[in-house]
Amino acid sequence: MLYREKAINTLPKDYHTIRHSNITFQELPFFEKINLRGDPNNDFILKNSKILGSVLPVAPNTFTHTYTKDKKLKVIWLGPNEWLIVIEYQSEKNDIFSKLQSSNNDKETSVTDVSENRTIIRISGEKLFILLSKFLTLDLDKNLSDQLCCAQTLFAKVPILLVSNNPHEEIPEIDLFINRSHANYIYNLLVDGTKNLDF
Repeated sequence: MLYREKAINTLPKDYHTIRHSNITFQELPFFEKINLRGDPNNDFILKNSKILGSVLPVAPNTFTHTYTKDKKLKVIWLGPNEWLIVIEYQSEKNDIFSKLQSSNNDKETSVTDVSENRTIIRISGEKLFILLSKFLTLDLDKNLSDQLCCAQTLFAKVPILLVSNNPHEEIPEIDLFINRSHANYIYNLLVDGTKNLDF
């Protein structure tokens, strides 16, 4: 099995966190990711939701999730006919990927392993939204204030995906999905941005 290296060299290994000015950063490079495309008719939604154990979201900028002893995944809406499936363990990914491929018609759907494409930076802190607002034009309070919300936007001209983990908690936490080639650049901007937060 190939070992996936972290994209951000200055972050600790093995899921440890690092803090800058009360903002916590953690890279999650080993989560598996599958891109699913297809016509979102009832049959497609039901069939693939059953495989995933989580309903394919059809509302824009939302996600669903399943956290059980045997399965830990998120299904994130990317577009009217596109979803990103994020799976915590590779053993789960292999089984799900195989079932999605065998159950869907290649001519009408696309099932792609995109695990190597993006890494995830998990960021948390009381003033997280203040930090992110330095780099985003997106209204975070409006777009990420509800449960199971996500948003696609640009960060310093780089496309990113934001997934809100706990919008109603006192200390918010967001997963930032970023192309691996831009990860160090984005991380360094964020760290630099923590230096003049009003703490």
